[in-house]
Amino acid sequence: MKLMYKLITIGIVALVVGIGGGIGIGFFIGNNTGADIDVRYGGQYYPGEFVLKGISEYWTKYGINVDHRIFASGGENNNAMIAGELDVNCGSDSKTVGLFGSIDNALIIGTIQRGDRYSTIIPTASAYTSWYDLVGLQVGIKWGTGAEQVCARYFDTVSDLDFDNFTWIPLEVTQMVASLEADDIQAFTAWEHTPSVAVDQGVGKVMMNYGAYAMTPASLHTTTDFAYANPQSIIAFLAGHLDKFDLITEDKNGAANVASDAAEEIGVAISAGAFELIFDKINFQIDFNETVIDAIEDTANFLLSKEKISEVPDLVWDARFIDAAKELQEDFGIPATGTSVDSYGQALIKVTEKYFGLMSDKTILMGFFACTFGIGAIITRTTLRKRKE
Repeated sequence: MKLMYKLITIGIVALVVGIGGGIGIGFFIGNNTGADIDVRYGGQYYPGEFVLKGISEYWTKYGINVDHRIFASGGENNNAMIAGELDVNCGSDSKTVGLFGSIDNALIIGTIQRGDRYSTIIPTASAYTSWYDLVGLQVGIKWGTGAEQVCARYFDTVSDLDFDNFTWIPLEVTQMVASLEADDIQAFTAWEHTPSVAVDQGVGKVMMNYGAYAMTPASLHTTTDFAYANPQSIIAFLAGHLDKFDLITEDKNGAANVASDAAEEIGVAISAGAFELIFDKINFQIDFNETVIDAIEDTANFLLSKEKISEVPDLVWDARFIDAAKELQEDFGIPATGTSVDSYGQALIKVTEKYFGLMSDKTILMGFFACTFGIGAIITRTTLRKRKE
């Protein structure tokens, strides 16, 4: 059954009226973003993340400051999110499932990658054409990642292959290209950027991609608490991701050079040539629909069947944020020649009111005040109600 989520806003009004003459109505709207950082974002070594690292203006032009941290693994990224150290993070489908299984207020607001994200790489000069040619040979893999999942998904489609048919060598992805070149392994399965680095360096070639077996979307996650308290920040954050997507699709060479330079600055060696291969291969679309949600649920059911998780968590998503971000970007977007941060700010207010009703990132206080003294407050509580159809 499809899941639909209805936003319910409940207002609880408390009034304390003092003694005195005359009653007035007070109404105050104040900005809720007093901190220098608007969004604490946990990224990973995903190709598009290096583009964002290289062009921070994709966020600052919309008037927000993003603390963009890059994590070495999805597990570390999720742990930081669970601990409350991040407002938004990204992760593959299995990490999405893990996050929703760990906290009860997770929310999907977009995707950043999908499709042929994983590949099995073999030596350039080898004659291997399929997994059948690798039976009995040494294959590099990082256990507990999406690489293990896509291999398992493929093996499930054939009756005469399983993990037991191969000699698995546990490796970090940073070790795989060198191990393949040294003939310590005869193949490896990993996620981008590692496969394209091997191809670009002439060390390896692609034997198999896995998009046909699993979409493996990498999603953007936040919490319902943060998203509905700070919708303007989320909308502006996603608009920056949309700008990144446009650069990748419209100027792959330019995006590749930006990403390569940004990677070098944080000590990661990925050539522009490798990034171009990646940008030609993966779908970096930011918006999503229930096909993506279904793919994540499919992964959850697969993990359950393999006893990797104890139950399938309920997924919660809200596509209004990305719809609002697309409208913001289309009206005030690329190229933003002569457009001021103030203009973006006014546009943010308009799209937030359109999609979410109330002014966002604001504290609203309303009450009746006596001349002598009085206090009025309105407490707005936002919850998500799940309805099955």
